[in-house]
Amino acid sequence: MKKLFFFAAAALMMAACQNKNAYTLSGAIPVAQDGDTVTISLVKGRALETFAQTVVKDGKYEFKGETDTCQIAYLTLGGRPRIIFFLEAGNIKADINDNGDNMAVGTLNNNRWEAFNTVLNDALEGYGDLNKRLQAEDITEAEMAEVRAKMEVMEKKYDEAVKTSVAENADCAFGTYLLQQYGYNFEAEELAAILDKYLQADPANETALRLKEQNDKVLATSVGKKFIDFEMANMAGGTSKLSDFVNQNKVTLVDFWASWCGPCRQEMPNVKAAYEKFGAKGFGIVGVSLDRDEESWKKGVADLGMAWPQISDLKYWDCEGAALYGVRAIPATVLIGQDGTIIARNLRGEKLAEKLAEVLQ
Repeated sequence: MKKLFFFAAAALMMAACQNKNAYTLSGAIPVAQDGDTVTISLVKGRALETFAQTVVKDGKYEFKGETDTCQIAYLTLGGRPRIIFFLEAGNIKADINDNGDNMAVGTLNNNRWEAFNTVLNDALEGYGDLNKRLQAEDITEAEMAEVRAKMEVMEKKYDEAVKTSVAENADCAFGTYLLQQYGYNFEAEELAAILDKYLQADPANETALRLKEQNDKVLATSVGKKFIDFEMANMAGGTSKLSDFVNQNKVTLVDFWASWCGPCRQEMPNVKAAYEKFGAKGFGIVGVSLDRDEESWKKGVADLGMAWPQISDLKYWDCEGAALYGVRAIPATVLIGQDGTIIARNLRGEKLAEKLAEVLQ
């Protein structure tokens, strides 16, 4: 009897080991017809790669298989992504309907993802209606100020929820996903502390390592630090160093931009206004373009009426100057004093004019 018990127990242990990576993904799918194809697609870079397929039967679908990792995936129907979820071991439930609230639940990462989205939805409840009211023709200035104040409170609540979730989920794939999506929401010092948590949990976390490399460059070029020089082609066919401009101006704004960047174009009138107002007082600008085509770069400069020097290596997001300053999004700016000290980073709109008025008294 003891031998029989031993072999039975061993068989159960082997079965458990064999199935520890097993997953089931299933749910109701009233928006599909029986025989329709449902696909699990894995995120590979900027593309989706088919992982598994099944067909709808009796208004339901089901996948069964094994996975030894936790990966971001999409559940698609008719080629249209319906749910983003974490493909991991366990029983995952995800109904697919047309009401816009499709979520997967049942496993650690999916449960945390669902809870996170609930918090964000609560933070922004009514935001769309307020934004619609803001566009109304009959809105008064007093009401406009009131609406904007309410929206700012919601946005702050949203940002706090994001930061809290990123900080509290360093132990799982869901947290790494949030880190990748929202890491830019943090100031450099904040992000450094968060990245320490992630790398303590997993020293080989590729996302955290990549962000740390970028963030270390931001920290090395933060306010109070000395600027890092670099050299690139100018529009006259030669080359120019950043130091050429820093040395000749009392204050120099390094403006990372690109002709294809919508937000850069929207911000350019503010940059031009600052240049026109403070140029005679020793304020200079050097544009560093992340374009990859010389003709587009030059046309963008002409179309936007940028009357200050421009340099570029035409390497797009591999721009060497941008890399030195840890630039992850544009427009991005660095304000440098004539002594080479970085005065400010990422000033926009009125904040740029306010800082220039302060330092060029």
